[in-house]
Amino acid sequence: MTASEHNDERTPVDGQSSPVAPHANTALSYARHALYNDCGGGSTAGLVHLTVASVSLELGAFSKAMDGFQKALAAAQAHNDNSLLLQVYVGLSELWRRLRDTERAVACAARACDLGRGPNSADLNTRHHRAALLQMAAALRAREPGDARDYCTEALRLAAVAGDQGCYARAVRIAGDVYRRKCDIGKALRHYEVAMGAGQALGDRLAQMEAMDGAARCLEALRLQGRICNCRPLEFNTRLLEVATSVGAKMLVRRIRLRLAGIYSALGDAAGAARVTRSALATATPRCARCRRAIGDVPAPLAALPCAHIVHHACLPESWSRRSARGAAGGAECAECASPRGPRAPPPAPPAPRHLPQEFPFGTPPTLRDSDLNSIFSDHSSQQATSSV
Repeated sequence: MTASEHNDERTPVDGQSSPVAPHANTALSYARHALYNDCGGGSTAGLVHLTVASVSLELGAFSKAMDGFQKALAAAQAHNDNSLLLQVYVGLSELWRRLRDTERAVACAARACDLGRGPNSADLNTRHHRAALLQMAAALRAREPGDARDYCTEALRLAAVAGDQGCYARAVRIAGDVYRRKCDIGKALRHYEVAMGAGQALGDRLAQMEAMDGAARCLEALRLQGRICNCRPLEFNTRLLEVATSVGAKMLVRRIRLRLAGIYSALGDAAGAARVTRSALATATPRCARCRRAIGDVPAPLAALPCAHIVHHACLPESWSRRSARGAAGGAECAECASPRGPRAPPPAPPAPRHLPQEFPFGTPPTLRDSDLNSIFSDHSSQQATSSV
């Protein structure tokens, strides 16, 4: 029996699209129904647009996410709502980060941090300031790991004071990313393990999935170095594929399948590698709205058109300006807007609320303890002391 046949029960078969997470669909259904039935306008409408954008981002629908963020940004500016404005900039930073435009990701995160520290910061919920710090750490971790660690340490300190375990879990996971990029795989794995435990304690599948992806990347690095066999990365990535599929993270599902294809090839299972590769390539990837080439595969400057479609900065027309109206050039310049679309039907009524199951296929990670936080602080302190020497 080949490795791929052994995992057929857990891996979606070739030719089938990954089912979109039902919980994400439910959230989108509620939000769209609220907009369709007039949720009151003002900041409330902005928050609904922010919800649509955040869920669309997790589902890999980047243009829909950009459209939601643009509408939420307009509502925040129209009603002078700094809390909503900060959350929009955090979301925009995450969108640009996932599309690998580091400059824009850092710029948006910096504006969010400025709002959290500005003269009106007393009116903001402190959790928004912690979210801005974490987003800055996430945006900087590839380019400036030292600065990213500093932002992460500050977020960890504020999370410990406030008892915010959600912020704590994400901060530990980002700290693990920093150590992984510095090739300190041992510390990175310890951080990911703690982050998985924190996510398990909170019942946060998204936090668990992100920590598992970091651990899977560490295992992949060890596998390529020949320090571990292929079995553990194969099992771990198969479990992660289940979680990412259940959450609906399409881009992560694509990356996991490509990792699995490499593992199958190393095991000599050419048929399994080909099957998983076909499934990965069948996943829709974001494309430039003008040249139709893929975006997000390699770092490149990007830009958003007024119609919310995303293009390479090099594809941006010289005649385009930030003040141009959508109708002035949108249909002529944007291939997406030029394609015919039928009228939209009203959104279906959302399902009745129900209690969600808490099961998680990864099992039970270690529980969150005070000693975990102390050990992480000591790791940062020792690292800073070493760098100062």
